[in-house]
Amino acid sequence: MTKEENSRYERQLWVSSFGEEGQKRRAAGRLLVVGAGGLGSAALQYLCAGGVGHIGIVEYDTVSLSNLQRQTLYTTADLGAPKAEIAARRLTAINPNVKITAYPLRLTEENSEAIFRDYDVVVDCTDNYAARYVIDRQCGLSGIPMVYGTAQEASGQVSVFHLSGAGSYAALYPEQVVEAGLPVGVLSPMPGIVGSIEAMETLKILTGYGRPLAGQLLMIDAREMTFTLFRV
Repeated sequence: MTKEENSRYERQLWVSSFGEEGQKRRAAGRLLVVGAGGLGSAALQYLCAGGVGHIGIVEYDTVSLSNLQRQTLYTTADLGAPKAEIAARRLTAINPNVKITAYPLRLTEENSEAIFRDYDVVVDCTDNYAARYVIDRQCGLSGIPMVYGTAQEASGQVSVFHLSGAGSYAALYPEQVVEAGLPVGVLSPMPGIVGSIEAMETLKILTGYGRPLAGQLLMIDAREMTFTLFRV
């Protein structure tokens, strides 16, 4: 590691059982984040700041005023701009050592294989069921771990699929919900909480540090500040 890297990442290097070896594994990691909204804003910033080798961002949407309540990668000056491009620019400013690839497109069954093949982990930061099932199916076919997260109102869920014998998202939720097209309420800190946990799970997968939530579902109720873990 260079002197600059030692200084930038020193607090991680001091973590017991992580240290320089953990940081090297993190720096060699390649991860794809699908969705650069509320969940993605939190996950992307922590994963980039801590030093991942390559981060891909799949996001087709543009910045709207209602996003700014929870999507902390963007500012009022970004209204109307493509989220993928703005996110890539902000992340490069946070940590220029990380390679950022932006995919300003909608993830589909047709393009998912070509995109996923370059990555070690896929982080689901989407806000719709259709994209989530595409991620789940392609991760299963490609043998790539999927870090799942969702946030609504003051609650959230996090899990890891397709890792260490863990099942799929479709096995947990076999029936795709028909989306009504209506906006879902969410308190502004909630995507940050869930996205940060997704970042931690991704870090554990990339480095072998700790035990990921494979085969487990974390349920978060921020109203009572309870965290409940279920076997799935």
